Amino acid sequence: MHDASTRSQRFAPRVLSVARLVAVATVACLFRLGTVCAEEPGRIELERWVKLLASPELEGRRGEGGRKTAGAIADEFRRLGLKPLFDGQYIQEIPPAPPADMLGRNVGAILPGSDPKLAARYVILSAHYDHLGVRGGVLYPGADDNASGVAMMLESARCLAEAAEKPQRSVVFIAFDQEEAGLYGSRYFVAHPPFAVESVDLFVTADMIGRSLGGVCGDFFFVMGTEHVPALRPWLTEAVGGRPLRMGILGADLLVLNRSDYGPFRSKKVPFLFFSTGENPRYHSPSDTPETIDYPKMTEISRVIYGVVARAGMAPTLPAWSDQTDNPVEEAMTIREVLKSLDAHRDALRLNAAQGYVIDGALKTLEGVAARGAITASERSSLLRAARLVLMTAF
Repeated sequence: MHDASTRSQRFAPRVLSVARLVAVATVACLFRLGTVCAEEPGRIELERWVKLLASPELEGRRGEGGRKTAGAIADEFRRLGLKPLFDGQYIQEIPPAPPADMLGRNVGAILPGSDPKLAARYVILSAHYDHLGVRGGVLYPGADDNASGVAMMLESARCLAEAAEKPQRSVVFIAFDQEEAGLYGSRYFVAHPPFAVESVDLFVTADMIGRSLGGVCGDFFFVMGTEHVPALRPWLTEAVGGRPLRMGILGADLLVLNRSDYGPFRSKKVPFLFFSTGENPRYHSPSDTPETIDYPKMTEISRVIYGVVARAGMAPTLPAWSDQTDNPVEEAMTIREVLKSLDAHRDALRLNAAQGYVIDGALKTLEGVAARGAITASERSSLLRAARLVLMTAF
């Protein structure tokens, strides 16, 4: 996930032996030989991708490591028989420009729609693959941020590509580069699209889906964007049904800034869904490693996302963007549950007295909202300020 305070830093690429690359590729092939396409993304493949993307061989997916990662993703698209997205190429080069200090590479492929009337309409499934690289000789693996999202995207691509029944709409898969540099990769894509941005019926992205908010919010994951397309909420509810997950519907304005690649599409009023489990204590640290990921939870979230994307690809119509935002009382209840979880772990999270005071006040307001089953605009504004303050200062 993009951190507005992060500044690009140059580093010397580590020397990679050919033998180690061959070893990694061999392991990947061995995993694939045992792959049988299921109806939903599988844990074994998801875990394999996270471990490969967060491996020392890919050097934190920045610089030379980013180039290797882009090549590996393009190879997977090619193996799946997906068509290149950019004039016969899988890679869209991104010229250096502040705050990005080096050449970037978006990687994209398309599964053409099976319905001639809908093939020129698009559903995009994306995740950013770049991370922080190697800094001061220390590897930042980025297992959750955002190898988890890329693994979900690639597994969903595999299942859709190998399905007997193909989507009616065209489904586009994009791995964005330079999200950590002010969302430069997705901003460049929107400014230089391979098709009209107005023909995108739904943009879906995921950023960090392998842990839990603050390390304490357990089975929660969060979805933003339905405030502009409320008709998608029943789809999400059905996709989550029966799974060991709790879904929290939130408005994207909770984050103030566009914190991930939905931002440029949101600015163009493209309907979007953003999935995340939120920041945790390992965020942007060398300890964001593959063995710390909650793979059962990540698998279930990946299946939810896949289900929504597959349904969107087959739907005869999709809900359009609405300028009039719809923020249901369920959003307030999500904030209440999150604040309760944080409050229950005050000591572990080292929350100070000011943070505790804000949480206490917000929970008092939320009890009244829960009792009435409704929330006023002024109450929501107050709760957003409180939630932002806690989330910005707690982790």
